[in-house]
Amino acid sequence: MSDAADATPRRGPVDPRLLRLSAPTRRWIGAAGLLTACQSVATVVMGLMVGLVTAGLIEQPERALSSWAGHLGALAAAVLVRGAVSFAQSRFAHRAAAAVTVDLRAKALERLALADPRRVDRAAWRTTLGTGIEGLGPYLTGFLPAFAGTVIATPVMLAVVWWLDTPSFLIALVTVPLIPFFMWLVGTLTAGRTERRLRDLSVLTDQLLDLIAGLPTLRTVDRQKDTLAEVRRLSSRHTDSTVSVLRIAFLSSLVLEFLATLSVALMAVGIGFRLLDGDMTLAAGLTVLVIAPEVYNPIREVGTRFHDAQDGLAATDAVLAALTGGSVGAAGVGARADGAGSALAGVGATSANEAGDGVRVVFEHLTVPDRDGARPHDLSGTAEPGALTVLAGPNGAGKSTALLRLLGIVTDGVTGAARVEAAGEVLDRDELWRQVSYLPQRPVLDPASVGDTSGLSLGQRQRVAFARELERDAKLMVCDEPTAHLDAENAQVMIDQLRGRAAAGVTVIAASHDPLLIAAADRVIEVGA
Repeated sequence: MSDAADATPRRGPVDPRLLRLSAPTRRWIGAAGLLTACQSVATVVMGLMVGLVTAGLIEQPERALSSWAGHLGALAAAVLVRGAVSFAQSRFAHRAAAAVTVDLRAKALERLALADPRRVDRAAWRTTLGTGIEGLGPYLTGFLPAFAGTVIATPVMLAVVWWLDTPSFLIALVTVPLIPFFMWLVGTLTAGRTERRLRDLSVLTDQLLDLIAGLPTLRTVDRQKDTLAEVRRLSSRHTDSTVSVLRIAFLSSLVLEFLATLSVALMAVGIGFRLLDGDMTLAAGLTVLVIAPEVYNPIREVGTRFHDAQDGLAATDAVLAALTGGSVGAAGVGARADGAGSALAGVGATSANEAGDGVRVVFEHLTVPDRDGARPHDLSGTAEPGALTVLAGPNGAGKSTALLRLLGIVTDGVTGAARVEAAGEVLDRDELWRQVSYLPQRPVLDPASVGDTSGLSLGQRQRVAFARELERDAKLMVCDEPTAHLDAENAQVMIDQLRGRAAAGVTVIAASHDPLLIAAADRVIEVGA
């Protein structure tokens, strides 16, 4: 996963970052605690009634069944409460899981929309925000309720056992900590394997998407079968990592079941001897035997659910690291950074016709470092209101990077300046975003999706996104290769619209190497590496 995720590991069963950033998670944890408390009380009542009624029927067979009506009524009520609580947990847990997943995904996409697209890993983030974060469901529907049971129900059951039979309480006090200890050992082994499985899935997904995109070309040269060996290798690697996680999960389940069963058996043996000696009543012994499994059941459930939740927790780690200011470079959806329908679509634009004479864009010796050198290098130039300005240059020269720096998205290692001025004052980023519309190279029309789900071609998406940006009536319009995926006729239509916006007093700046757009520009700024 991401470096940030590695540097900020999960702290405890419930990550405080998740509680701080996700209101649905906080609400569900509160509800789970309340439901668990109700279930614990019902379990205690049920155990007491079963013990009292059963012991009474054995020790006083002559007593009429009707004399136990109050106890049986309490037992029936306790059973109904347990059933109702289980139903409520199942129903509300799935709703909470869906709400938390949507909430985190939306916040992550919003964060990635403002990230440097040169430093995001599209394959990793595609998996993280797709299948990865969906794995958070088992954590919220299974692990958290089980953990709430461990925190609330287990101490309650221990207190009842202590009240009824101190020797059984001492056995439980010694054996209960063994289960979390073995869970910790198994969890340490599982965490790394789960993250490796997600990485393998990311690589496999990216490889398959690249293969699908290039399949027409491969078929043209009759080389489509050459990729089968690589796909099989990646699939085998993913299978091995998945089996590795499952192997440890099955082993841990065996260990937890064995410890819990052995502990209850030890209690039962001790109770049997004390009943023979007459040191305890039959009612107390039966009640302890009914309640004893509930001492271990929540902890055992936590261990079982822990493995189900690992995929979601690993993905959530990367999301939370990004949301708390960590790097998004190793797990990013570059499609959002270079391609939300507009990365700034949620910001209300200020009309170009409002007070003021428009905005002015200034590049002063702008240099942005990249892996292969500075892109762009020593870029200088201005874009004025009422003019169409084009940043021209070959692919890889840094045109898109210059625009991203202008918008405040690229920040690392930058020298020189890229600023927007209005009435002689430099606009800060928040004010800039209120006055700008932005058309990226690869628009995504649905801001809540991971990637584009519109079913339109890239050129069609560009035209739809461009029409939306025109409606915003901003003072500054920034376009990144607006005609790259259009035919000559549609490109000319878009160029005419850009010139129309400039004629209306808007500052229009576009990055392009399209000869049609360059020829139509009022000013051309050459961008070279």
